[in-house]
This record gives sequence, structure tokens and C-alpha cells, in this order.
Amino acid sequence: MGPGADVRAIDALQDWHNALCVFRTEALEALGSISMEVRRAFDWIDEEAKGWRGEARQAEDDVVRAKSELAQRKSPDFSGRVPDTSVQEENLARAKARLRFAEDQIEVCRKWATRLPKMVNEEYEGASRRLGTFIDVEVAAAIADLNTRINTLHAYTDIKPVAQEAPPPEAPA
Repeated sequence: MGPGADVRAIDALQDWHNALCVFRTEALEALGSISMEVRRAFDWIDEEAKGWRGEARQAEDDVVRAKSELAQRKSPDFSGRVPDTSVQEENLARAKARLRFAEDQIEVCRKWATRLPKMVNEEYEGASRRLGTFIDVEVAAAIADLNTRINTLHAYTDIKPVAQEAPPPEAPA
């Protein structure tokens, strides 16, 4: 009579099962984290656009103020002399440049607000959904299957061999 079943790979299967469980948990967390980052990107673009619109309004006010100061400065003084307006012209140029920059940034935000949803939809959503389904269905099924196999092997290794009776002696002929 020999020993019970000689199954040696149960620990390896258990390690594989545990690794799959860790993978599933970490992969689902990563997908959730990426979704939050995508949402943050949308929110960031919205906030940036609001900030640049505010900056553009301030720059417009500065342009109006600089034009007014320049116009006032161009008026001749009591002696009929027109004062130097180079400082006011520089201020106006800076205000206009600031306004152009803010308007450019608003345009960049507008383009990204249009482009990002398309990119997310085309590049991320489909792959993310497929990976999520794979993790939820295939990996979960693999974990369950490994668990069943491990339990079956444990049950198999617990079976003790039955002692065989000696065959009855043959009758003499």
C-alpha cells in the first residue's frame, strides 16, 4: 500500500490564485483612478478657460484705460506743446499684448475642450471598457475556477488509499 495522492502543485496554484486576486483589485483601482484623472482633465480645462476669460476681461479694461490715458496725454498742454507719450504707448502695447495672449489661451482651452472628449472617446473609453469587462468577467471566472480546482485538489489529497484485500486463492485443479 502506497501513500495518498502525490499532488505537489497546490501551493503554486494558490500563489497564482492570490496573484490573480491582487491583479484584479489593482487593475480595477487603476481603471477607477484613470477615470478620475480624465474627469480632472476636463475640469481643469474648464477652470483654465474661466480664468483666461477673466484675464481677458481685465486686459480689455486695461486696454481701454491705456487708450484713455494715451488720448489724454496727446492733448497739448497750456503752452501748446504735446507731451511725450512713449510711456502711455508702451502701456497700451503691453495691455494689447496681454489681451492677445489671454485670447490665445482661451482659444487653446476651447480647442482642448473640443479635442479631449473625442480623444477620450476614441482612444480610452473603448479600451477601458474592454479591459474592465475582461477583469470583471474573465479574470473573475479564472479566480473562481482556480479556487474550485484548488479545493478539488485538497479534497483529492485528503483521500486515503483503500487497502486492497489479497485475491482469494485459486482452487486446485
